[in-house]
Amino acid sequence: MLTRLLTIALVAASWRTSDACSCSLEHPQTHFCNSDFVIVGRVQRLFRGKDFYDAYKVKIRSVFKATPKAALALKSGRILTPSQDSLCGVSLQPRETYVITGRVMHLQAHVQLCSYINKWREVTPRQRKGFRVLYRQGCTCKVHINRRSTKSPNTCVAGYDECYERHGICLHDRDRRCRWTRAPALTRCLQKQYHNNNSTMT
Repeated sequence: MLTRLLTIALVAASWRTSDACSCSLEHPQTHFCNSDFVIVGRVQRLFRGKDFYDAYKVKIRSVFKATPKAALALKSGRILTPSQDSLCGVSLQPRETYVITGRVMHLQAHVQLCSYINKWREVTPRQRKGFRVLYRQGCTCKVHINRRSTKSPNTCVAGYDECYERHGICLHDRDRRCRWTRAPALTRCLQKQYHNNNSTMT
């Protein structure tokens, strides 16, 4: 019994989540940079655990990031998630392909509610390019969603803006300042948003 209580405490502390499983908003680039692994995988089946974890059997199609420990953990194709809602477990659909970010604990791959998990078919082309190449280049920058402006040269601000989440990538410019890179999709999204806002006000 004591072992089980310690396990629950360890999981809760490791993921730093509240009882209500609230997660702070984070940009996909932040998820990429802070994760031990980032993969695209097709969920094959779910194995219900006897204790506190369920395991998804995943066919890994692409590995965008993996620490040495994560590379070992992913060889099994099993990804663990808490089996209880109070510990922030996630529910994935069999035969669906996802981009998944996660952590490694005790040489096992783990995901939970605050991980970045999205159906691959719903990931924008710009996000795909980010996961494949560009997010990694921007890991020395920080992306803040809960701010409207910043004076820090190492920070990009998204300000709760879906356009930056879906199309924004924060990289260093020639002056070594972190800035949102120019992209047609981001420009179009911001212009549409501006037009919609003005239409609403008139």
